[in-house]
Amino acid sequence: MGKHRLQSVALLSLLLLGAVAARADWDEFVLLTSDYSTVGYVCSVQRASPWTLAIDLEDIHHDARARWHAGLYYVVNGGDASNLQIIDPAAGYQTIRQFSLGAGRGPYDIAFREDGIAFVSCYDTPELLKVDVQGGHVLDSYSTAPWADADGIPETGWMQAVGNRLFVTCQRLDRNSWYTPAGSGCLLVFDMAAEAWVDAVPTTPEIDPVALGGEDPYPQLELSRDRTQLRVGCTGWYGLLDGGIEVVDLDGLTSLGFEIDEAELGGDLLDFERVGTGDVWVVVSDPSFRTSIRRHVRDIPGVEVLYQSATYGPVDIACDGASHVYACDRTPGHAGLRVFAADSGAQLTAAPIFTGLPPAWAVLPVDEALTAVPPGGSPPPEARLVLEAPWPNPANPLLQLRLRGPAGTAVPLRIYDLRGRLLRTALVSLDAGGQGTYVFDGRDDRGRPVPSGVYQARAGEGPGAAARRFTLAR
Repeated sequence: MGKHRLQSVALLSLLLLGAVAARADWDEFVLLTSDYSTVGYVCSVQRASPWTLAIDLEDIHHDARARWHAGLYYVVNGGDASNLQIIDPAAGYQTIRQFSLGAGRGPYDIAFREDGIAFVSCYDTPELLKVDVQGGHVLDSYSTAPWADADGIPETGWMQAVGNRLFVTCQRLDRNSWYTPAGSGCLLVFDMAAEAWVDAVPTTPEIDPVALGGEDPYPQLELSRDRTQLRVGCTGWYGLLDGGIEVVDLDGLTSLGFEIDEAELGGDLLDFERVGTGDVWVVVSDPSFRTSIRRHVRDIPGVEVLYQSATYGPVDIACDGASHVYACDRTPGHAGLRVFAADSGAQLTAAPIFTGLPPAWAVLPVDEALTAVPPGGSPPPEARLVLEAPWPNPANPLLQLRLRGPAGTAVPLRIYDLRGRLLRTALVSLDAGGQGTYVFDGRDDRGRPVPSGVYQARAGEGPGAAARRFTLAR
């Protein structure tokens, strides 16, 4: 095959990959599957019926969690791996960067500052890490030792960024007694701009966290739509109905108590998700560790059992922000993805969709408001914004970005690096035929050349935005 033939094939491959990217960014989400002992994988799921699934797309650690940020999935590999793995859906869910976070730290969750700097919680060491995901290294660490229990480890896990403040769950479990609660849990508050811990009770000499009424804040945090409250799931002691969903006021940095407790939910709380205008979906476990999915409908007492496993089955649920709730079910012999209607609670899958290894976490794309992006929420075809595949790709350094959309409009265009840091802004005018072109010269807004690497071009705003990734190779 001649040189020009090879170049043509390579360009076609890049164009096809770009076409996949626009779809995959918003129309798919990922599942993390795991055997919880040796290996895990990333799978992709189409967000529309029949929820076609591609399994085992990329290897990950068997103890992993992930977040979506700026078009990429950031997989936090815990356990003995202790690294960060960045996966690009536009590149067929391949790993585009992976680097160590330090042996023995047991990294758990990742959150981002507005400038793209990341912070990673550690489950096995008393510290919060500051991480440069673009450069691939840890920049600094901040001690969480003051809030540890007697074993010296505070067990920090899930996090939620709200403006410049980062809220970090602190489970405080006794590692010398089967990880049982060693007192009430709390939320640590970190100022990401000042890079200092925030005192929730300034009248005392110590730096105090937000004290929780419940123990073992295990599930993922949930930010209210108006961004004034956090809902914190407290699991407490297994076998005792002592936990529930606790509400924290973000202005006063105080707990408002349980919104709904485990006695009403009917089991130990493992996960929860607020769906629609107020319904609460939960995964709970009974004393025999049989898990079920239940729904508490707003203003109606009691809960409805939507699915009951005969053993330890459902472990995680996630809502797409509109019509579906996805459930990761690890029931032996019947493991897979289950899909429910968000309004009625009816199960839409006659049997769990095969995921290869049993599913552990569902990770959905989110918008700037930290809410799931609804599938089908895009504009009608005649108004849809299209960002064509960047050309040439890789670029050195000139890159052509062509837009198609509503005629006569001006479309904001932004260039981000891997950290999600905004580098270049532009306004692209679409002509009478609805077309416009922008040439990126490889420089930021201050005229400085940006280094070789992977970048994202994002056109438009909100769920109707279009995004593409490209490589700059100087």
